[in-house]
Amino acid sequence: MTPPTPLTTTTSKPASRIRLGLTSGCPAGVGPELWPLALAVLARDGWSDENVALHFYGSPALFAEGCRRANIALVHSAHSVRLLGFEVACHVNTDDDHNNEGNEGNDGDDGDDGARTLPGKADDNAIVAQRRSLLDAIAAAKAGEVDAIVTAPVRKRALDVDGVQWPGQTELVHHHLAVDDDEPLMVFAGGPFILGLCTVHLPLRAVADAVTVKSVQHALRRLAGATAALRADASEATTLVVLGLNPHAGEGGRLGDEEQTTISPAVAAFQAAHPELVLRGPLPADGFFADVARCQRLGLATPADGVLAMTHDQGLAPYKLLCGGAGVNITWGLCVPRTSPDHGTADAIAGTGRADPASTVAALRFARQLGGR
Repeated sequence: MTPPTPLTTTTSKPASRIRLGLTSGCPAGVGPELWPLALAVLARDGWSDENVALHFYGSPALFAEGCRRANIALVHSAHSVRLLGFEVACHVNTDDDHNNEGNEGNDGDDGDDGARTLPGKADDNAIVAQRRSLLDAIAAAKAGEVDAIVTAPVRKRALDVDGVQWPGQTELVHHHLAVDDDEPLMVFAGGPFILGLCTVHLPLRAVADAVTVKSVQHALRRLAGATAALRADASEATTLVVLGLNPHAGEGGRLGDEEQTTISPAVAAFQAAHPELVLRGPLPADGFFADVARCQRLGLATPADGVLAMTHDQGLAPYKLLCGGAGVNITWGLCVPRTSPDHGTADAIAGTGRADPASTVAALRFARQLGGR
């Protein structure tokens, strides 16, 4: 076979060809099989070597294991993989086989490339492989070798890097690729509006203290930028809805006063500074999501372009339902875009043929869109 054109090490690229870096995720989870499943969908939609250059940060053997689980034929060499059975060429550049068993990775861990890890059975080699893949993709983004990265699901042990236990990929990636000194915003797309989370990986008992005037305004600033970039129709004024922290948005202070003392003042100040936006809230979360569901049922316009939820589950539990399995996690506030499917490693179905690539397909599409900006 003719090998694909290697990724360049410069920031220049043909205007129509977007370079995407793919991480392996945990080899014990569904990550490796999601890539060939998703690329099979995209190849049928016209993705080819002419418009997208793909680099998988892992060995050809690990990518081949994903293809085996997905029942997709391939040919691979030391540096690339070609998926077979598609009308258009679908090549994936890979790392070489330098990280076989007994060799040291760039983080000082010993182990193989994770290709022999059994589905659903996370071992030490899986942890090494997923960590190395993520760090290599970050390094490539820093060096200007890719235009966006798409990360597969990892387990938390992969995020113990340089003595720091990062709570999620969002925080680790932002530490290395931050565009400024402010906190990142975890953003989700793929549903009827763009979702932002004011707080993310915190215990519930710590959330109220983390919701401050400053944090709400910062999140609104990030969300406004993400909504403008990601929404399909930017011809009208952007409407942002802010959800309350407490049940019934505090019920006038009877169920908590954060809406009165913190969220409302933050929204008012942000609105005053940004008259081009339309802000609503704080609104009761349950009523708002019920209204969104009613609008979808009746074929009406969604009452918001962007929504800021105060807690992780307050926003994500209903949003994942609204997305129908095609939600995308996007870290906003990076110098290089990063997207990810909106689910975890799904160990229980790894290797069973039940992995659904819809979220990964959407993550790749958003990465291509953002990487070309």
